[in-house]
Amino acid sequence: MTQTITKIEAQKRKGRFNVYVDGQYAFPISEEVFIKYRVFKGMEVDDKLIDTLKNADNISKIHSRALNYLAHNLRTEYEVREKLADITEDEDAIDKVIDILADQTLIDDQRYADSYVRTVVRERKNGPDWIRRHLKDKRVEANYVENSLDHYYPEQDVLEIGVEVAKKQLKKYKRDSAKMAVNKTKELLMRRGFPYGDIEEIMNQTDTSEMAEQDHEVIDKVAEKYFRQYSRLEPYKRNQKIKQALYRKGFLMDDITIAMAKLENK
Repeated sequence: MTQTITKIEAQKRKGRFNVYVDGQYAFPISEEVFIKYRVFKGMEVDDKLIDTLKNADNISKIHSRALNYLAHNLRTEYEVREKLADITEDEDAIDKVIDILADQTLIDDQRYADSYVRTVVRERKNGPDWIRRHLKDKRVEANYVENSLDHYYPEQDVLEIGVEVAKKQLKKYKRDSAKMAVNKTKELLMRRGFPYGDIEEIMNQTDTSEMAEQDHEVIDKVAEKYFRQYSRLEPYKRNQKIKQALYRKGFLMDDITIAMAKLENK
């Protein structure tokens, strides 16, 4: 049955209009729909066209919410879908909005991956496996991730950044043995996403000679601390406890023997 639009009234919300059909309020539409379908007073509409306008308005509202979400940061398709799923249960509408955003190049997972890899490389803190984990969580396809890594995070950069991270970290372990400091640094590199196969090469390129030299100073201080801790034990048991504790700290047996001799002579 054909009906007639008798009134189009602007809402208080900018860009929104109320449409009246045959003198009765019928439905709201956005300015985008208003223009696209050339809606005007006196326009004849049937039920099919009214449904089309309502559906178009629904898409327009969801699209507007998506634009707000994308206003300040790049987002992956998965993130946008999750956000829109909080707004509507209409999966067909979400699919249509995603297609619109993709056509507008407002969502592009390859571009997102490129941007994220460049940011991580610029920050010089984390390795490629960190990137892979993050982008996997964002549901970015693996081929996009590898393309970005190939272009923006070559192997030489992985090693250079890994060495920088290792050097900074070793400075924090001045109270540990060289062995313990190296092991802790390797663990950190692993957590930071540097591949296992690269970590040995990173440590080989990292100068740890100062750590080895400071072992002699550190072990004396640590041994004295354990001496005080176990001072109430009888001498043999106390010395065994100290040796075991120093060994667990990663000190060499020769250095432990020398440190124990110094304690005995005090």
